[in-house]
Amino acid sequence: MTTARELQASVWDAECRRDLEAVLSHFHPDAVFHPAGGPAKKGHDAIREMTEEFYSVYPELSIEILNEWGNGESSAVFEFRVNLKDNDGQAVTLDGVILVEIQDGKFTAVRYYEDAPVPVAAATV
Repeated sequence: MTTARELQASVWDAECRRDLEAVLSHFHPDAVFHPAGGPAKKGHDAIREMTEEFYSVYPELSIEILNEWGNGESSAVFEFRVNLKDNDGQAVTLDGVILVEIQDGKFTAVRYYEDAPVPVAAATV
């Protein structure tokens, strides 16, 4: 069985590589994704569209897990830090928390909560 941390690390690795099919393979077909500040996205098509839009704005990113609290294989909470670079080369860092629910080794529900992005002077992602 895959632990919540292994699943989260794997999906973020795929996201950083911009491998959308690998990202979607981590989600049940009818999974619900609740992005910070936006409406819920249900199913692979909606999650794909949201992710493609994110990729078009932020071509570079890296993600670090700072802390975790969990229930083994069925749910977890992760505190994270993301370093992003937009299309104009502006680098920002943001911290947040993600809550995940898992069934059969795939996400069924994901909720993101993020702090406001902080500009990074002359940083590389």
